[in-house]
Amino acid sequence: MNYKELSYKFMRIFRKRNHLIHQVKELDKGENGILQTLFIYEEIHQKNLTPGELCAIQQLTSGRIASTLKNLEKKAFIKRMMAEDDRRKTIIKLTEKGKIVAKRIIDDIAMSINKMIHKLGEHDSQEFLRILNRLYE
Repeated sequence: MNYKELSYKFMRIFRKRNHLIHQVKELDKGENGILQTLFIYEEIHQKNLTPGELCAIQQLTSGRIASTLKNLEKKAFIKRMMAEDDRRKTIIKLTEKGKIVAKRIIDDIAMSINKMIHKLGEHDSQEFLRILNRLYE
């Protein structure tokens, strides 16, 4: 088995999928992942994140997060506020514009995954999930 050739095939497939998903013209590279994370934490976990928490979740440096947050704030996708429980902390909140764009990205990804699941069928989808879980254990 030629692992190098197989890895190139995987990269081509994943690169192709990434171009089909989440193409939002207003966003620069990396901004969509941060918007998605903020949306999921605000809407599902009912929690606003600090820049430090976002660094840990996204596994990015504080400099990269700071730069990206600055850009997102300029574009009016987020706002930074003092935490109510600890005024020394800064929390990040999505604006209405940010929520709309993040939801659109997440909905596009969900639709794309739904298409893949239908294409694979239930058995192969379950097997694919089993393999992915094994990779990320």
